[in-house]
Amino acid sequence: MRITRFITVTALYTAILIAVQFALSWIANVELVTVFFLAFCYTQGIRAGSVVAVCFSTLRCLVFGFYPTVLFLYLIYSTGFACFFGFLGNRFKRELSVTSFVWTLATATVFTALFTLLDDVITPLYFGFGAEATIAYFYSSLPFMLTQCVCAVISISVLFFPLCKAIIIAIPFKNQSGTAVKGKPDKE
Repeated sequence: MRITRFITVTALYTAILIAVQFALSWIANVELVTVFFLAFCYTQGIRAGSVVAVCFSTLRCLVFGFYPTVLFLYLIYSTGFACFFGFLGNRFKRELSVTSFVWTLATATVFTALFTLLDDVITPLYFGFGAEATIAYFYSSLPFMLTQCVCAVISISVLFFPLCKAIIIAIPFKNQSGTAVKGKPDKE
């Protein structure tokens, strides 16, 4: 029964992330996937977050078009994001406090910037850009990175607590024995 629950939860949350990305895909650099994924990883841990990261990264390429650079970018970034914020949720025992929020907001903003910086490395390497083209690509990405960071700060500030509470209610955290545990995560 535990494996069925795990597959169902990760499949549903992957679908939620695809729907959230699709709903706002027509607005450049405005996205809510970060806060939705952040809340899931924080409350459900590294394992569930990593599975959703891989499923989301792969499925989004089927929905939005397959580009090897995008697949590599999302697989590397999303899995790292899931591991870090699953760890952070574990570190703060999945409790929602001012301290945990400040840490989460600050590191999520840094991760948002890292997404663009990682793209600034992967895309030039994949396409074999020269030094000048790589530098131009980097500088042209800075306004987008700034916009995404501002969007992340606003969306996390407004939605992180409500999403975490909704996820905790809808998907109680289960320890290794399958028992629901409030605020006491198992070691991952």
